[in-house]
Amino acid sequence: MLNPKVEKFLEEHNLTYLFLMLANLEVERLTALPDIIKCQFKGKLTEKALEHVALNVIPDYIGDLPANEKIEENPFE
Repeated sequence: MLNPKVEKFLEEHNLTYLFLMLANLEVERLTALPDIIKCQFKGKLTEKALEHVALNVIPDYIGDLPANEKIEENPFE
């Protein structure tokens, strides 16, 4: 690590802090997904995010959509 203080903190707290930060980033990513994808989830987004981080698997939900359901970019941006 670049910062010994951060490394010591993470070691002392069993990496719980890092795990929760990663889970929080995954929640933000899942929240930003289109509704057509989010409605397919079973359970809460936070549970799904914790599961993804624990398994170290971050699925690409956009790439898994069928070609006829692809989300187009917003033309007004």
